[in-house]
Amino acid sequence: MKSAIFSSAIAIFATLATALPAAAPSESAVENLVTRNNVKQVLTSSAVVNIQEDTPDLALGVTNRAVVSRVNSKHNSQALVKFDFPEGLTGSKCQLAFSYPAQFSGTGEMQVYTIGDANIGSATFNKRPSRDQFKGTFRVAGWGEAVVVDGSGLTFDCPVKGTKAYEVVSVGDNNEVVWYAPWGGLKINVL
Repeated sequence: MKSAIFSSAIAIFATLATALPAAAPSESAVENLVTRNNVKQVLTSSAVVNIQEDTPDLALGVTNRAVVSRVNSKHNSQALVKFDFPEGLTGSKCQLAFSYPAQFSGTGEMQVYTIGDANIGSATFNKRPSRDQFKGTFRVAGWGEAVVVDGSGLTFDCPVKGTKAYEVVSVGDNNEVVWYAPWGGLKINVL
């Protein structure tokens, strides 16, 4: 019994070690992002809700496993992601970022939009907050930081206090990106 537990623990650590990035991303991959030394604080998501086209009226509830995918121009799965902004960020810039996916395939690309309401707990594919502003596009190309494809709206003035939510959707077909929040996925860097 002890041997089986020890073997399982070794296998888990070996898996985690192989998931670490082998090298830092190239400068061009992070041209729209600041260096980690300039990040004052990282905000992780406080809630994630998956909504699925195949079960459009079923509320899947809050989870820690986000799935963004599309297969054969249908079967869309999107993630609604909520962040709680604490007091004291006035005058700071915030920047959306993405890192440490659990798995990915296909294009690995995702677009991020603000949504009109942060009350996402009971959202479904048919009854969800409306999309507001396009924020940017990420491409997951490895296990570390995602590549910024379009960073036009990723940096913004941090709100005084409160919650904001975002919708993350697949770009391209036969595509999937999965992450476990709050350890990975969509995050906000306070600059």
